[in-house]
Amino acid sequence: MIILGVDTSCEQASCALYIDGVIHSVRSEEDKRKHSETLMPMVDGLLKKTGVKSDAVDLFAVSGGPGSFTGLRIGMASIKGMAYALKKNIVIIKTPDVLANHYSSGSGIVCPMIDARNNQVYTAVYEWENGFYRPITNYIGVKIEDLLQILKKYQNINFCGDASLKHYEFFVKNGLGCSEPDIAYLYPSADILVKMAASGLGDIVNPAEAVPFYLRVSQAERFHGKS
Repeated sequence: MIILGVDTSCEQASCALYIDGVIHSVRSEEDKRKHSETLMPMVDGLLKKTGVKSDAVDLFAVSGGPGSFTGLRIGMASIKGMAYALKKNIVIIKTPDVLANHYSSGSGIVCPMIDARNNQVYTAVYEWENGFYRPITNYIGVKIEDLLQILKKYQNINFCGDASLKHYEFFVKNGLGCSEPDIAYLYPSADILVKMAASGLGDIVNPAEAVPFYLRVSQAERFHGKS
C-alpha cells in the first residue's frame, strides 16, 4: 500500500509517503503565504527521492480542516487534481485529529487548538482508544473562555496546535490541570496523516466529493454577506 498525503491547513505545509509500513516525509518553512509555491515541488521531490511514480500511489490523503481557508483550499485542490487524474480515492482526516495524534500514548486528555483569531480556536477533546486519540466531543469553533468551561471537568490535559502557546498561560492562571505545550506539536504533519489513513481512519471519498471541513465561513464570504 502506497499513500501520499499533504497538509497545508496551518502555517507549515508538509507531505508524506506511506510505503508498506514505512513513512517518508518532508516539511516546508513556516509561511502559509507560500504553500501554493512549495507544495507541489515538495511532493515531486519526495516522489523522486523515494523512487515512487505518481501512478503507483494507491490512495491520496489530505488534512481537511478546519484551519486556514486558503491553505485548506490549496491542499485540497492539489490532492483532488492528482487523485482525479489517476482515478484514485481520497481519504480526508480532520486537522484536529491529525494534531491530537502527535501524542502516541494513552496518558491524559488531548486538546488541539487551531488559531481562529479574536481569542477563538478550532478544537475538540480527545481520549485514547484502540491505538489513536479519538474525539469525544464535537468539533467546535469557540472562545477560549468557553473552552475553559468545557475543559474544567478533565484532568491531565495536553495541548497542541498553533494556538496552544498563545493561550496556555490563560488556562494555567484559571486553574486548569494542563501540561505546557510541546513546540514540536504546533502544526499538523503529513506523516501522522498517512499513518492514520493507513489504519483506516478518516473518510474515503472520490475526488468529486472531496471538500474542506469548515466550522465557519471565510472573512471574504462574511464581507460579502454569505453564510
